[in-house]
Amino acid sequence: MLGVVPVTHDDRDAPSGCAAVRRLGTEPLLRRSVSALVRSGVVELVVVPVPPALAAHVTGLLAGLEGRARVRVLPVHDNGPGIRLLAALQAHPPGEDGVVVVHDPLHPLAPASLVVGVVEALLDRGDGCAGVLPIRPVTDTLKSVDEDDVVTGTTDREAYRMVYSPQAYRARVLLAALLAAPDAALRERGADRLPRLVQDAGGRLISVPAPGEVFRIATADDLILAEAMLHVGMDDPHRSG
Repeated sequence: MLGVVPVTHDDRDAPSGCAAVRRLGTEPLLRRSVSALVRSGVVELVVVPVPPALAAHVTGLLAGLEGRARVRVLPVHDNGPGIRLLAALQAHPPGEDGVVVVHDPLHPLAPASLVVGVVEALLDRGDGCAGVLPIRPVTDTLKSVDEDDVVTGTTDREAYRMVYSPQAYRARVLLAALLAAPDAALRERGADRLPRLVQDAGGRLISVPAPGEVFRIATADDLILAEAMLHVGMDDPHRSG
């Protein structure tokens, strides 16, 4: 089974212009995210496609990870998470019946158990299911606004969910969706980009509950919140497996 953790230049204020190399506690976000795949026991190879300028640095950050999976850093010149994901699949074809676990490195608190959970849910549903996403209900009030940012109404949040990472996909469906996607879509960021591409290609998706510690850490404020969560003892994937 293949795991892919795309890395990109995405934040000029971050070290090396890459949010994934920021540190949470003593470890970079990227190392924590890759570690969840490596320790899951269901992934055999983790490919980390990166800009060539980051290849040596990322290789050093990921050295010495303990687990069953091998890790390979793959330099890819073109930017964009979808483009790097496609390059990883083409460099390491997972096979027609394969499963690919795609993990956003900015979800570093996702535990290895969630990797197992999305994979098992996908395999349990058979070929009729193209992918599995971790989700949580939207708890904040949703307001609609017009082009001038004037509030025009309240949206019923009951039917909405927040999407997180890691996500598991049927390899053949994911590859077909990426090959059919326009270039601009392959450059989009966020945990919802792949589900939209797969659905646009006709894939059926299901969900599993996302643990409370799973959220995107992209800014300095996000890091402060995550540090506080770790400090008070919320599940750290490096402690709980």
